[in-house]
Amino acid sequence: MDYSYSFQDNIPSSTFNTTCANTANWIEENRDKFDWAKDPNAYEMVNLFLFGAKYSHEGKDIDKASLAKMWEMRSQDFERCNISSSNFVYAICQDSYEASQSGKSVVNDENSHHALRKIAGLGLYLKQQQRNGEKPAYNNPQELLQLLECSRSLKTFHPDLYDKYAFEENLDVLCKLQLQNNLSNEVVKHIQDSHDELSKDFSDNNLDTNKENIDDIKEQR
Repeated sequence: MDYSYSFQDNIPSSTFNTTCANTANWIEENRDKFDWAKDPNAYEMVNLFLFGAKYSHEGKDIDKASLAKMWEMRSQDFERCNISSSNFVYAICQDSYEASQSGKSVVNDENSHHALRKIAGLGLYLKQQQRNGEKPAYNNPQELLQLLECSRSLKTFHPDLYDKYAFEENLDVLCKLQLQNNLSNEVVKHIQDSHDELSKDFSDNNLDTNKENIDDIKEQR
């Protein structure tokens, strides 16, 4: 069953194979031409792989060859961003890819799907900043609040994945980075309350942005 029409970056089963082929071909044609095309797109990859796993599990005929082609190329590109095979970003991408090939559905709800693709994308984003010699920064409160909400679904329905990919620690990093920006008291409270719902051992100093600089997003446990 396809996700709702309004699901962000939805790929209906009717267009999935075309999207896979086009994406794999684009990577092959451009990854060696432009510097900006040499880095993997973790959000896009996880999104495609999760849809592939879902549709394959449902008995639909998916283009596994294009997904394999994509992974073969991109799995070599994470080193450019200083992401090792033990990093949670790589692990989410690899696990999602393997699920697409085996036909084992990873998640079945939109929120959990989004949590996985978004945390992988943001983890890569922070690593790219470090690679470029920049201090890690993040400023998108609306996106963060959506991620926190979706992560509640992942923790509820897939606690094993929530723990495996260190969501607790990685969300804490993102919240700290976000709260280093100039925000209204209302937004700050919303972020803190949303984070509190996910972390029962939340403490008053847990999101104190003046105590430390975030140098890295956590490795996979």
